Amino acid sequence: MQVAFNKQPVPVGTDSASSTWDNLDKKRWAVRGLLLAAIGTIIGVKISVILFSVVDAFTGFYMLTTTSVLLFYLVSGWLKYKDPWEYAKVNFDPNYKPLVSILVAVKNEESNIVQCVTSCMNSSYENKEVIIVDDGSTDKTPQMLDDLKRNLNFTVIHLSKNVGKKQAIEKAHDIAKGDIIVSMDSDTLMDSEAVSRAVKIFSVNPKLGAVVAHGRVKGAKTGNLLQKIQDAWFDGQFRVVKGAESAYSSVTCCSGSFSAFRREAISKYIHAWAHDKFLGGEFRFATDRLMTGFILGYEPKNMEQPKADSTPLNATKPFTEKDNFELKSTIENKEQPKWDIEYSKSMNVEIGVPTTFTSFLKQQIRWRKSFIRSVFVFGAIYWKRSFPMNLVYYLGIILRTVRPYILFHSLLFLPLSGDYITPVFFLTSVFFVGMVHGIDFRLRNPGSSFWLYRPLVTMMTTFIITWLIFVALIRIKDNTWR
Repeated sequence: MQVAFNKQPVPVGTDSASSTWDNLDKKRWAVRGLLLAAIGTIIGVKISVILFSVVDAFTGFYMLTTTSVLLFYLVSGWLKYKDPWEYAKVNFDPNYKPLVSILVAVKNEESNIVQCVTSCMNSSYENKEVIIVDDGSTDKTPQMLDDLKRNLNFTVIHLSKNVGKKQAIEKAHDIAKGDIIVSMDSDTLMDSEAVSRAVKIFSVNPKLGAVVAHGRVKGAKTGNLLQKIQDAWFDGQFRVVKGAESAYSSVTCCSGSFSAFRREAISKYIHAWAHDKFLGGEFRFATDRLMTGFILGYEPKNMEQPKADSTPLNATKPFTEKDNFELKSTIENKEQPKWDIEYSKSMNVEIGVPTTFTSFLKQQIRWRKSFIRSVFVFGAIYWKRSFPMNLVYYLGIILRTVRPYILFHSLLFLPLSGDYITPVFFLTSVFFVGMVHGIDFRLRNPGSSFWLYRPLVTMMTTFIITWLIFVALIRIKDNTWR
């Protein structure tokens, strides 16, 4: 059974063509230079209109800060980021061939599961095991997994009731034997080379705790408007935002679509991660960000651990004395290694996304809940990372927190007070940011019309998604996933 990874033709000079920097021609690099110059000019204009009281000072300072953060991400993502694959592909250790455990938690994915599992099995990396956890599915998913297993060599764990993605992955981790753990969403398709490249990247950097793949939206080319919008959004979020974070080895979210982890970086925290409690109760969200926080140095107080002398649930073999010794040593070791987390634009996956606006909003509410939880994780440890990156991270939290007030203040209160200049500046600033991202997308994806949707993303996130933080706060204890 074969499932081809849905690759579109890659024109020479796009982001998918591997190079230390983006392999763009001189003309497109010149456009990037003009964009940076334009952003610098806009920053200068914003400083002037604040100093001369042309616009409201509070709104003006907000606009100035957002544009400065944008400049930081673009400079870091364009000039400082280097794809770790570029070094690994010529310096990897040919004798480093660890077992890779690919773990997928699935619930009610009958339309996606065959392609997902088959893409895992079609990975070019041979020394692997694939473990699928059926998390209490109520559709045909369990039967489809059993049918697949008759022809493909993978492991299936059927859970009688739904326990959530984190606890489902914990059960897969209980029996996983790999030194590298790959976690992938059940609606994702991996490129056949993604695992192999991850292994080679790990082989050249012993400090690397995790590496994140580049994601694009599955079926976006023939999909609806919402899928196309999300594809333009994802491309920038991975290549620009994660690229900038990777330049400082401090990616803030190991995406659930596809992330590879060094086992020793996460095993100590699997149980605490799976049984995370927040505001006094079980918290099923922040699956990706919480694990990322553990790798970057977050150490929860009174961390609960499974008993070292017990056999893991669904284990195929009992713990040995060696296993007991290693687990006890891990628990007793209080010093958290300083792991790096990087992103590779050359590891590619296709991601399933919401196809209706209602399901999209529900996803965004989950992500807002994860953001709220992650503030208490990263807020405690991210200051220990590289100064430029942690400064921008904390500024980002402040900007997202005050944005609802800025919208109310700039678009309602100020016009009612007779100030019409500030709202015009604010709306123009939002559109400008969207256009910059759109042009960036266009430069890396020549021939694609999706760049036109990128300004829509900025408008949508600013004027619609911003308010979902209040919905997330109200429903923070509701563990319903969909």
